[in-house]
Amino acid sequence: MKWFAIKTKAKNEFKARDFFSSFDVESYVPFFKTKRVWSDRVKKINSPAMPGYAFFKLNKLDYNLINLNPYTKSVVKDTNGMPAVITENEISVLKNYLNGVGTNDKFFNCDVGEKVKIISGPMIYKNGVVEKINNKTVTITLKSLNIKVVINKGDLIAA
Repeated sequence: MKWFAIKTKAKNEFKARDFFSSFDVESYVPFFKTKRVWSDRVKKINSPAMPGYAFFKLNKLDYNLINLNPYTKSVVKDTNGMPAVITENEISVLKNYLNGVGTNDKFFNCDVGEKVKIISGPMIYKNGVVEKINNKTVTITLKSLNIKVVINKGDLIAA
């Protein structure tokens, strides 16, 4: 069995994956969870890590199956014009990276005095300055509210 990649129509990566799955073809769309903020709500959604692409696994490339899928555009080809074959190792590295397995930098590394921005929680989008750093948490000062808060390192980015 070999992995192949296809280009999908705009914002149809998950639909293309589901179509292949309905034919019992193993398929994969790399994604990450993110929060989208609207004026009246905050919602967690799955966003494709590689917009416009999906992966599927077959013994031999079947163009009839690909052409049958209404959410696909074309097969990704290599430099010789042949369909690109993706190794099992490359797919597993991608899956592991997106699941956080094997990464040493799980948290944003910051220094005392550095300006940071909060990316989730009740203080979302507030800027602050790092005061103290622990293993998994950081104490920051929010000058706009004149308070100090303790936040998980995973909820911060550089400002």
